[in-house]
Amino acid sequence: MSDVSLPLAEAGERLQLLLDRTLPDHGAQIVTAETGRAGIDLVTAQDADGTHTIRLFAAQEHVGSATIDLRYRWSVPDDALVVRASNMALFLVGDRQPLVRFEYHESLTSTPPSHFHVHAERSAFGAMLARTHGTDGGTRSPGRLASLHLPLGGPHFRTGLADFVEFLIEECGVDARPGWRIAVHEYRRDWRRDEAAATARQFPAETADALRALGWRVDAPEVDWELRSAQAVSV
Repeated sequence: MSDVSLPLAEAGERLQLLLDRTLPDHGAQIVTAETGRAGIDLVTAQDADGTHTIRLFAAQEHVGSATIDLRYRWSVPDDALVVRASNMALFLVGDRQPLVRFEYHESLTSTPPSHFHVHAERSAFGAMLARTHGTDGGTRSPGRLASLHLPLGGPHFRTGLADFVEFLIEECGVDARPGWRIAVHEYRRDWRRDEAAATARQFPAETADALRALGWRVDAPEVDWELRSAQAVSV
């Protein structure tokens, strides 16, 4: 078994359990695919019609679908599996254009790595975009709110899978299984712990200072942690 296969399988099992405990008859099977140390994918399995979708119902009527696509990489310095990209989207049934998208791409530099898109329009917003981006030739199309990357707070503070599922149920009103809140809470608890560990690895000097302030005894190894923290902030 490779360094990545075990944590990747665990991530897939946790996501499958979250879906199974929250969304009835969703029809999605999570598949993990290890493609090498440079890039690892975790995606929803294909339905009978060959699409990567999670079926959503309201009063037992099929009203929409959701997609989840997570892409990982193995961080050798941290000896850990980290997310390099995540995409979550909501669709109306029969519509190819999403209603909303939550995205994270660590390689983005010209736009916020963690962001969301709203596929809706408002004339006042469109008028402003037409004035501010009408001639720059960039990716933010004049008059299209959906072209904007609305920031979400960086790699460790992005919208998580539990947040997305809660949004589908609480805000969009799709059918949910009894006890779904407990499932969301448990998944979010574990996810936040993972992200806290990832943040600690990225900012070890600051983490050590915080632990010392709480009374912990922390001894630093022979590494230039201040330089590493500065490099992390610059990303």
